[in-house]
Amino acid sequence: MAQVNWRRAGAALVVLGLAVWSTFAATPRLASKKGFGLPERKGKLGAAHLEALNVGWYYNWGAESELKSSTPFVPMIFSLKGLKHKLSGDFVLGFNEPDNAKQSDLSVKDALSNWSIVAAKGKQVGSPAMAGNPVTGEWFPAFMKARPKVDFVTVHWYKGVDAKHFIKDLEHVHTAYGKPVWVTEFAPQTAGSSEKDPQKFSQAEVDRFITEVVRWMDATPWVQRYAWHDSAVGTSALFNDKGELTPTGRTYAAAGQRAK
Repeated sequence: MAQVNWRRAGAALVVLGLAVWSTFAATPRLASKKGFGLPERKGKLGAAHLEALNVGWYYNWGAESELKSSTPFVPMIFSLKGLKHKLSGDFVLGFNEPDNAKQSDLSVKDALSNWSIVAAKGKQVGSPAMAGNPVTGEWFPAFMKARPKVDFVTVHWYKGVDAKHFIKDLEHVHTAYGKPVWVTEFAPQTAGSSEKDPQKFSQAEVDRFITEVVRWMDATPWVQRYAWHDSAVGTSALFNDKGELTPTGRTYAAAGQRAK
């Protein structure tokens, strides 16, 4: 029987263990699908608010973040001006509402001609996010027809408190394009709508909506991430003027499952 050099064997196991640990530590781990679009430029919200919401990631509609937070940040190339940023990470989000004159306001042709620059800034790239319907509208189907590199489709949704409507719309997007989905903005109302009619939906309606759609998204593998959009006022707001969680904020903070 061959003798075993236990000292060498032990050293080899230590090296192997360190290599496995190093690989594990280098792999990004997402604490939760749940995220938040944090309006960092306004300076009112910061790392403490991410902690209060119990989120696993955030973005700020920009390519860089100045927050000192352990919560993973996902950059966005908001418009053509963002192409100058030098990025290289796991994810990058594409143009924000190019079909909206008040947002990135891009033609399909201009978006496609610059898309390779966007896609090169991350290992996985999220599609431009539409203000209009990504399935029945004109902009997004024309963009996707050109078969650009898109690893996941990003969606914005502001259509009330009917969870079944929300789920049906996301299923239509997934069926149409056959790709994972990130819901990077969702709430019953947009900020503009909330300002005009802050109590359009009751607190009970909003709480039920959050609970139902978050439970469904957490249980749906092709919904990879989601982020509530804070309307700042009304029942879609997550924080009050003092930066404290509203009832809606507390409901969102309590919702969501930890990734296994």
